[in-house]
Amino acid sequence: MRIGLVLLLTVAGVLYLYNPNLQDFQEYVRTQASTHLQRELGNTALGQAFTRAGSDLAALLTRKATRRDNYYFWSIYTIDPDGDDGEQDYWRFLGIGGQFFLIERPRR
Repeated sequence: MRIGLVLLLTVAGVLYLYNPNLQDFQEYVRTQASTHLQRELGNTALGQAFTRAGSDLAALLTRKATRRDNYYFWSIYTIDPDGDDGEQDYWRFLGIGGQFFLIERPRR
């Protein structure tokens, strides 16, 4: 019984410590945008310049359009580009243990 409680408290502590913040999510978006843009634009000098600029822009816009719901052990990040709660045109990510997972995308 005590071992189970110690294990549960240890897991809860680790999840609490590694609950990603908004800067972590911004870096995740920058990395994902960079990977996608590099794949689309290629590895030329011009492609690399556009990749850097595009990934930085994506990270900046993410800061403006993202809402973070902090549940202490995990967080839900909602990116709603137009800020309209009426339509389901947003992306939602789960941040847990320092990782991010897409859990919902726009229906269009």
